[in-house]
Amino acid sequence: MSNQDIAVPLIFFSSVVILIGLILAYQLLKKRWFIQLVDKHNDMQPESIRVVGRLFFSSKNDLRKGIFLLVVSLAIWGFSFMVDFRTGGNLDLNTGLNGIALFPCLAGIAYLILFYVERDK
Repeated sequence: MSNQDIAVPLIFFSSVVILIGLILAYQLLKKRWFIQLVDKHNDMQPESIRVVGRLFFSSKNDLRKGIFLLVVSLAIWGFSFMVDFRTGGNLDLNTGLNGIALFPCLAGIAYLILFYVERDK
């Protein structure tokens, strides 16, 4: 096995881990900002805290995330269908890309469901 055979999956999966880490770090930072805001203004009424919390953590974010993840999965699927990879080994790359595209697709559907459930409340 050559270095090129290892480098491509290593770079791909490392970038996925880094992207997930950045998303989680942003969410943690956003929660800390909200807590600092509430701590800074001790005289806030509970209703105003709820309104600010809705702005920070609104269900519109679920709609945006869902649509974005569905677009990402459709882009991966479109790439897989447009480019015809040769089957040189045991794994057909088109099938692998379709499997990878399934993850953001299902996550996007889950976010859309969360948006519509939260909207009905």
